[in-house]
Amino acid sequence: MSDRRLVAAALLGLGGGLRSFAPPVALALHGRGPLAGAARFIAFGAAVGEVIADKQPQMGSRLAPRGLGLRLGFSSTGGGDLGGWEGAGIAAVAALATAFAGSRLRTTVQGRPAQLAAAVAEDALSYGLVLAAVRMR
Repeated sequence: MSDRRLVAAALLGLGGGLRSFAPPVALALHGRGPLAGAARFIAFGAAVGEVIADKQPQMGSRLAPRGLGLRLGFSSTGGGDLGGWEGAGIAAVAALATAFAGSRLRTTVQGRPAQLAAAVAEDALSYGLVLAAVRMR
């Protein structure tokens, strides 16, 4: 297994920990993963919904079972696509780390304008990481 594939899996997991639908979107854009082809529109629609919902003040914690499960599931599946079983594990650990870091950031940032800015920065970082990961592979 090449180190490049494992680095790609780690990057994908880092991005997936911040936005759960980022890994399937990045893979689908490159014709990979379970939501490639016509099914990519499912991933795209869900990702748009997630990005919008994330900006709402009443949005629940990303560490809740459903949110964390999606982040770990999509990240490990994508990591597996990029780096096999090792990649799946690395992506899951990376996603867990950024889910906790992102949660900590969002609870630390005070004031609605600063929270929105942090959320938009997270969007950009997440999608930048997953797109770089898929391009590496």
